[in-house]
Amino acid sequence: MMATELTSKNLDNFHKAAVSLKLFSRAELNDDRNRSLIEKLYVDPLPNEHVFKTLLSENTTFIVGRKGSGKSTVFQRVQHEIRKNKSNIISAYMDIRNVFEASQIDPIASIRIEALDAAMSPDQIQKFLLYKKFFKLLISDIRNELKAQVDQSFLTRLRDRFSGTSTEIFAGLDKIIKKLESPNYENIAGIISSEIKINDSEKKSKKKSGGIKISASKSDISGGINADLENNYSYEHSNEDVYTNILMRIMDLNNIISEIQKILSSIGIKNLYIFLDDFSELPREAMYLLVDALISPLARWSDFIKFKIAAYPGRVYLGSLDKTKIEEIHLDMYGLYGGGGVTKMEDKAINFVQRIIEKRIQHFCKIDAAVFFNVKLPDFWRTLFYASMANPRILGHLMLYAYDSQLIYDKKIGIQSIQESSQRYFEEKIAPFFEIGKYNLSFRERSSIYSLKDLLETIVSRARLIRQEGSRDSSSNRSRPYSSHFYVSHEYDELLQSLETSFFITKYFEQSDREGVRVSIYALNFGLCVKYQISFGRPTDRREDRLYFVDRKFDYNSLARSYIQENQEIKCPSCGTDFEVSMLQALKLFHMKCPECQTGTCTVVNLSKKYGDVIETISPELLLPETELEILRTLYNEQKPMFASEIAGDLDCSGQLVGRRGKHLAERNLVDRSASGQVYSYNLTTHAKSAYFSDPSSLDLNIKTDDI
Repeated sequence: MMATELTSKNLDNFHKAAVSLKLFSRAELNDDRNRSLIEKLYVDPLPNEHVFKTLLSENTTFIVGRKGSGKSTVFQRVQHEIRKNKSNIISAYMDIRNVFEASQIDPIASIRIEALDAAMSPDQIQKFLLYKKFFKLLISDIRNELKAQVDQSFLTRLRDRFSGTSTEIFAGLDKIIKKLESPNYENIAGIISSEIKINDSEKKSKKKSGGIKISASKSDISGGINADLENNYSYEHSNEDVYTNILMRIMDLNNIISEIQKILSSIGIKNLYIFLDDFSELPREAMYLLVDALISPLARWSDFIKFKIAAYPGRVYLGSLDKTKIEEIHLDMYGLYGGGGVTKMEDKAINFVQRIIEKRIQHFCKIDAAVFFNVKLPDFWRTLFYASMANPRILGHLMLYAYDSQLIYDKKIGIQSIQESSQRYFEEKIAPFFEIGKYNLSFRERSSIYSLKDLLETIVSRARLIRQEGSRDSSSNRSRPYSSHFYVSHEYDELLQSLETSFFITKYFEQSDREGVRVSIYALNFGLCVKYQISFGRPTDRREDRLYFVDRKFDYNSLARSYIQENQEIKCPSCGTDFEVSMLQALKLFHMKCPECQTGTCTVVNLSKKYGDVIETISPELLLPETELEILRTLYNEQKPMFASEIAGDLDCSGQLVGRRGKHLAERNLVDRSASGQVYSYNLTTHAKSAYFSDPSSLDLNIKTDDI
């Protein structure tokens, strides 16, 4: 390659292309004139832009994928299309985690409610405040979107319709916001008392006629649970419905929705699409609250509103939403391409990776990707797929790392540099999950995180053992056979969910094992495999190689069973009763209600026996919420002052959230918070570096490495 091809201009443009791929959440893809590039740069993972068109349809839609899989990018593409070509639809966007956190601080409303004779519980107050914040932000974003759509040239007809009435339209929305600021508190105590009394009276009446009991033992829960247990759950849920209805009446939400619809209908808009991002970042209780008290009622009561919700795999709660009327789109690799054989799945994912990279290079650099990549190398694109698992944001990070190590030194990016970049990504972005997790404020979370580390170390050790045994087999045609994949029964998918969400493993495929049983196949992180010298992939020379992943040596079911027996327990927090792990499925049938005390909700607790001493020795003064720990980790990795928006880019959250948490960290002398114009920059203090990052070697997995 001639050195002149990698000119300073080409390198700068390549860097822009890579940065555009790793942008987080709502970071807009705009050109130098602040014009949107989303339509030009968007690459749909499916033919005929199927993901984009599904999200554009008039259905409530869940779009499910891990961080960086492209959920927010599809949101941007759909909202751009609505602004450009859909004069009868308007959209509103919310970072729902930011809404939830902002709803925590509304002391005036809280005081007014608590002063009532029949005050709501703290949980019900929280529900009320979430309602209020949700609708205020919703209406504010509708205002912004109306202005954006009116400003678009495509809305000439709307502008004509809008002319002379804009003041009335915005005045109407302002009136609704004012109503939300001053809800109708009158007679709230009477409403609550009478409604709950009626509901409780009905509860007592029904319980008199349902007094059948079957004795239950902890060893055989499926054989007998108090027959009233399911009824009790229904009654509790009924009380929740009562509170929801009460709050709807206090806030006058039916009329608010009707007013919004009337205002928008006057300018020809028939649908409101509400985009909810970061849904799975909510605490589980808040997720239930959001669906049960807001999304589900609004979806039932109004054909006018269509929700578009971004969520993580395994963190989707539908509540009473009608599943037959909901679309689900899965953006992770198996969800997109797993319908055929494993070879077809890999080919489709590789093609997606290549299309993304080539389109970005072509747009920003105006030259062929071959200028920067050794694309003629066999398996070049396959290696890039392995390293990213077709995740666009990971692709962006890999390109930036390769830019630092190769391109600025006038060298093309090849397979080895992809491997090195993947290891760096694993060490800087993924591996710290465990080390920083030991400072988590919740003891249960700390124990669970280190329990998962124990599980991962067991999996990696098994993979390396298979590698060593294979290398001693003279019949093997590889000095180090592939051992990057393993399979387990579907019942263990939930066990592995957190490791997958954190990118230590990826669900690769589903296939029938040698006994004909359908199993889940997982792949270890490519960078992890590079670090611990585990050969990634499978042989492809023979037809029977398509069954390589379900070879019996990759059966990790016994490993999963042993882990559960040693590290998990089921406990009722109300009465303290412990239950056998084998009872979990039966407990789930009754919503985890305790069969002993019939009031508590049982929980599965992950115990880290291997790392128990480590967890116990952590100083309480160092414990922090997860988001604040992630801010510290990002600042440590970057080793420079950063603005809230930059930190948010790494954490996939809003800058406002980082700003609130950054202020708290500054008060604890963990970050320096310096004003820079109207914004703040943040930098780690010496105290924080010493307290949280004094032992970089602790990021390594605790496995034998003497033979690596």
